[in-house]
Amino acid sequence: MHDRGPLIDARGLAVGYPGGPPVLEDVTFAVARGERVGVLGPNGGGKTTLMRALLGELAPRAGSLAVSGTTGTVPQTERSRLDYPVSALDVVLMGALARGPWWRRPGRRERAEALAALDRVGLSDRAETTFGELSGGQRQRVLVARALLQDADLVLFDEPFTGLDTPSAERLTTLIDTLAAEGRGVLVSTHDVGQARAWDHVLCLNRRMVDFGPPALALTEPVLAATYEHAVIRVPVDGDGPRRAAAPARA
Repeated sequence: MHDRGPLIDARGLAVGYPGGPPVLEDVTFAVARGERVGVLGPNGGGKTTLMRALLGELAPRAGSLAVSGTTGTVPQTERSRLDYPVSALDVVLMGALARGPWWRRPGRRERAEALAALDRVGLSDRAETTFGELSGGQRQRVLVARALLQDADLVLFDEPFTGLDTPSAERLTTLIDTLAAEGRGVLVSTHDVGQARAWDHVLCLNRRMVDFGPPALALTEPVLAATYEHAVIRVPVDGDGPRRAAAPARA
């Protein structure tokens, strides 16, 4: 991995789709190596659009966006086709395709590396299991293994906790922490404000950047109200203990 400079440097960024107005405007933030950044916002607020811009699928309409190193993505498994007869190992091996010519099939070395990546996420015993037969949490871990095979400097997670039970979510959280500890940058799109409080920075979006900074400074109730358009509730923590602001996912 590279050693210097931010992995992401966005300044006054505006992004949109061909033929339409900007979906996201006035976004300025940076992500360093080893940082975990939560991306918060309502559905339609620009989270996925930002991810596509970071992957190079959308060009800036205004401002600038610099992404350094290699980028891997862990998409929502809920949007994956689960009826294709491909194994967990096959899915991980797809991460090797970008490392060589399009016509070169992954060989013995790539297969060994893919098996090692599956072992890192605790799924070496499921290598030959059809991807669609795995649980939601297992499929997410397979996609993390694919990013590991790409040796990505920056890993983008698109709402990875959707539909996961508590043990699967905890295991995924541990994997995210491990990726950051290895010096990778991690961006996690999520609706869970409480979860984002545990990470290094949060980026709040609602068709523009509402705030960016450490959770203790950025996750104030005014910021959450602007991010979720006042769809904010207060949730008791530990019975009669302190209360925190939280915003539910919106359709």
